[in-house]
Amino acid sequence: PLESQKSEVRGQRSEEICDKCGSPMLIKSGQYGNFLACSMYPECKTTKPLSTGVKCPLDKGDIIERRSRRGKTFWGCSNYPECKFVMWYKPVPKNCPACGSEFVMQKRAPSGKIYLACPKKGCGYKEEIKDAEF
Repeated sequence: PLESQKSEVRGQRSEEICDKCGSPMLIKSGQYGNFLACSMYPECKTTKPLSTGVKCPLDKGDIIERRSRRGKTFWGCSNYPECKFVMWYKPVPKNCPACGSEFVMQKRAPSGKIYLACPKKGCGYKEEIKDAEF
């Protein structure tokens, strides 16, 4: 009877390995967005936020996807509350060709077209991208 109540492990396999037990980590979706969870749950309850591959400009922590209390997606430093860096646009791990910024932001124009823009004020770099790229 207990075997039939056990739920199957769901989630997409990732390249990450659990720090505590060495098992593969799975990408799962929860109330506050996607995250990494150990595939050995419930024996190992390790979880980690899903990194964007971009480092925080303030303290070099990982920028991770988060969700506000009202459900809106934003990106912030994984070292919160020590670091308060946040942004509303998805960071993309690509250097700005105009000013050399360590990352660019993915934005959507009112027309629906997706483009990359530099986060630094005064730079003005913009590049339209195809939907297939990101």
